[in-house]
Amino acid sequence: MPAFHIQRTHRIAASAEQVFDAIADFRTWTTWSPWLKIDPDPTVTISTDPSSVGSTYDWQGDLVGQGGMKHRWLDRPRKIEIDLHFIKPFKSQSEVRFDIRSVGDETEVTWHMIGKLPWFLFWMKSSMEMFVGMDYERGLQMLAEYVKTGTVTSKLDVQGVQSLDRLRVLGIRESCSMDDIGPVMEKVFEKVHQRIAASGVNVPGNMISVYHPTCDLKTRYFDFTCGIETTDTDVTVDGLDELTVDAGRYLKVRHTGRYQHLGNAWSGAAQYCQYKKLKMAKEPGLEFYPNSPQDTDPADLITDVYMAIKG
Repeated sequence: MPAFHIQRTHRIAASAEQVFDAIADFRTWTTWSPWLKIDPDPTVTISTDPSSVGSTYDWQGDLVGQGGMKHRWLDRPRKIEIDLHFIKPFKSQSEVRFDIRSVGDETEVTWHMIGKLPWFLFWMKSSMEMFVGMDYERGLQMLAEYVKTGTVTSKLDVQGVQSLDRLRVLGIRESCSMDDIGPVMEKVFEKVHQRIAASGVNVPGNMISVYHPTCDLKTRYFDFTCGIETTDTDVTVDGLDELTVDAGRYLKVRHTGRYQHLGNAWSGAAQYCQYKKLKMAKEPGLEFYPNSPQDTDPADLITDVYMAIKG
C-alpha cells in the first residue's frame, strides 16, 4: 500500500502551553478544523473528558464523510499523538502528530499525518498529499486565530449554482506564489485604485479578482487579475487592461470573515461539487467583494466565490 507522510508548520504568537491546550481539547476542533466549515449540519460526538489520553472525537456528515480520532499520547506542552480512522468515503487508518516547541516569543507547531492508502487508491497519493497539506495550512491559520482570540472569523454559505452573464473587467494581471498571494493582491488593488484616481474617470462596478486557468496548485503558482467588473463598455482607464470572462454556470459560496481564510470557501466549494457530483470546469474562478476592508470590520468582510462548473 502506498505510504504517505504529510506535514505543515506554522508559528503562533502564544505560549506552547496555550497552543497545546487548544489542540488537546477536542471541543475546540469544531471551531478551527479545516474540514467542518462547509458542512451545515455535521454530527460531532466528543467524549466527556476531551483532553486526556483515550478521549475521542467522532464525526459524520454529508460533505465531511465519517470517521473518528482518539488521543494516544499527550506530553504537555511538547507533543500530541492521535489515532485517526476514516469510515467514509473509504476506510483507512493514520497516525496524527503535533510537535510543539517554543521559538522566542512564539510557538512553532508542526502537524503530521502518517499512514497508507488502500492499494486501489495508489493513484490518489500525490493529489491527496497536496490537498491535505493545504487543509493543514488552513487549519493552522485558524488555530492561530483561535488561540489568540477564542474564535475564528470564517463562515460559509453555499448559495447554489447560478448563471453569470459575460463579464468585463478593468484591472491588472499579476502572478505569485500561493504563500504571497495576500500581500501581492493587496498591492495590485492599491495600484488599480491609484490609476483610476489619476485618470479622473468614474468606473462604476464591483471589485473582483479573476483566477486564470493557468493557476497550478501543485506548484503553488497563482495567476490572477484584480480590478473592477463594470457593465459600462465605454469606460477605459490608462494603465488598466481589459479582460472579458465568458458567460457560464458557477457554484456560488459566500465567505464572511477575514480574507486570509478564503481558502475555506474554495476548498468547501470543491467538497460540495464532489458531494453533489458537479463537474468543475477549467474556466476562471471569481471572487467578488461587496464591501471594503477600508470601512468594514474584518469579521464582517464578505467575499462571493464563484467556482466554474460544467453543464
